[in-house]
Amino acid sequence: MKESAATHARRAQIPVKQFHHHAFRTADMESTRAFYEDVLGCPLIGTFVETTDPVTEEPSNYIHCFFEFADGTALAFFQFQEGLYKPSEIQGDQDPFDHHIALEVESKDAVMAYRDKLAAADYPHMLIDHGYCYSIYLHDPNGMQVELTTKVPETVEIMEKHARTAHEDLEKCLAGVTVANNEFRRLRAQQAAE
Repeated sequence: MKESAATHARRAQIPVKQFHHHAFRTADMESTRAFYEDVLGCPLIGTFVETTDPVTEEPSNYIHCFFEFADGTALAFFQFQEGLYKPSEIQGDQDPFDHHIALEVESKDAVMAYRDKLAAADYPHMLIDHGYCYSIYLHDPNGMQVELTTKVPETVEIMEKHARTAHEDLEKCLAGVTVANNEFRRLRAQQAAE
């Protein structure tokens, strides 16, 4: 199924055109580089050494590194020189409901290739079939939850259907009607049985 004219018209009206970058702090830029560049295959395309805090304009010392995605957007990380900035309040593996990033890959085969690569390295991960996309979840060296996801053959159809009822579904849920409406989602036990 191709996306509808209504979907194209809606998107043409959105003033924010695309993701530019998402930034996160790290205490170990080399481990971060190894994960994003060597494990995920996202090249390091910029390392900016800064000596002034852009907010306070006070002396500081940090690096700001960018790892590129195929569409030209990036994931960025800051590492401050020891003692020149307050310690991060984010420690350990993050709960994915608090914060995670989802990065799109080409296909389910690509998700499975990452699964095989992570399994071979004994790197903890989890597969989830959301119905509208298929994903593998893992934590980066900074504790950030990373989701590598791909569209499935039914993605456009499912998203078109849910776009028509999104506001109504939200209103019902906020009013206390919590009936699941994603009939396409498959739990891991269902997947294992197939």
